[in-house]
Amino acid sequence: MWMFILALFYSIPSLILYVSTVYVIIKYWKTLKSSFFVWYILDFGMNLFTTCVTFITLKLSSVTCQTCLLSPLYESLQESFVSNFMYAMMYHMSYVQYATTAIISMNRLTILVDHIFFEPIWRKYSFVLIFFVYFFPFISTGQLFESTCRYGNRTDGTFVLSCSLPTSILFTPLIIFQVGCMVCSIICNATSFFIVLRASKEIKVKMEINFLILISVTTAVMLLGAVVSLYLSNYPKGSMYNIFHTYLLPIISDLFTIMHPWLLYILSKPIKNYVNRDVFRMKTSTVEVIPHNSRVGSHQNNPNGSRIEIKF
Repeated sequence: MWMFILALFYSIPSLILYVSTVYVIIKYWKTLKSSFFVWYILDFGMNLFTTCVTFITLKLSSVTCQTCLLSPLYESLQESFVSNFMYAMMYHMSYVQYATTAIISMNRLTILVDHIFFEPIWRKYSFVLIFFVYFFPFISTGQLFESTCRYGNRTDGTFVLSCSLPTSILFTPLIIFQVGCMVCSIICNATSFFIVLRASKEIKVKMEINFLILISVTTAVMLLGAVVSLYLSNYPKGSMYNIFHTYLLPIISDLFTIMHPWLLYILSKPIKNYVNRDVFRMKTSTVEVIPHNSRVGSHQNNPNGSRIEIKF
């Protein structure tokens, strides 16, 4: 129960902030338009879907007993297509989250290298990439639809979703994919970091600390997810398996979801001021954002490609 309450405690305000940031981005799209925010909005849709799946499959089931009000819901899902789908999505969205993180890292790097050339390409073809990112993992997770998935009973009498397909078959390709995405992200972020270090002193003051924070948080969460997946794959009968699978894995998945709006809110003064002013009705400092169509050289852009200038 305490994990469920904890999840609600950090998830509700995070989702409110997530929706708020997407709202102001769409509202001020003509000003904030960039490939970074295209991916931010697409990532929002995927993360919201992941949150719903995780909440129903793992969180709510962990506090629903056999005689509770919601028990008929899980009993009706026994060996159904919905159970197979929900179980598949727990693995499927891990592929999507890691792939999206790697692609956004590549986006930041290419925007830093040559904004004029790469920005239009990213804005034009991002929807094609996100379509590929979502459907490609079915090569691995699709086999779950041919197995039997059902809600069984935990030792404490609550529901838990399990599947007849061995977890090693699912975790092995997932771990390989996670490692590949993690290496790609680290290389891209490290290269971007060196580009920032070589930038002019004025631009470096605006970018360096925030970019280091962004790299550290993203890399740490990706690494933690890969380590947990490696343990679950190699020790399916280990003493910590149920704890990692039931509690730690959902928290890591939540981190992928909730850290993005908080990072954007903290690191982007324009977004923070827009959210405070338009959503929370708070007084903010004056923010001037360079229009999207202004001719700004690639050496003047910040790491996320949004070309935001801040004036107080």
